Amino acid sequence: MTDTSRAITITIDDDCLQRLIEERLDDLINQDITGVTWSLDQFRRYCCANKAKDWVKAFIFIPFADEIDYENGGWLIPPRGKGHCAIIFAKQAKEWMESNHHRINWREKLKKLEG
Repeated sequence: MTDTSRAITITIDDDCLQRLIEERLDDLINQDITGVTWSLDQFRRYCCANKAKDWVKAFIFIPFADEIDYENGGWLIPPRGKGHCAIIFAKQAKEWMESNHHRINWREKLKKLEG
C-alpha cells in the first residue's frame, strides 16, 4: 500500500476569518441564551457596558418602555413595586439592543439630585 495523501495549504483572508469567528460566536451566544432570563445586573453587564442601574432605567427602560414592555411583545417585565425584580428575556433583549443601540445616548449622564 502506498500513501497518496498530500498536504494542502489554504490561505484565508484575515477579515474573512474574523467574520466567520464572529458569526459562529454569535450563533453560540444566541443558542446559549434561548429561554434564559436575566436580572437587571446581568442585563447591565452583557448589554449596557455595566452602566449603573439608574442609568439603564433612565435611558433605556423609561424612554423605550412602550416597545420593550412584555405586555406589548417586548422583553421586559418591570418590577411590581419595591422588593420585586425586573424579568428580562435575554435573547430578545440582546437582539433589541443590537438593533437599537444607535438610538440610546450612551454618553448621557445621570443628573445629581439637589437637596
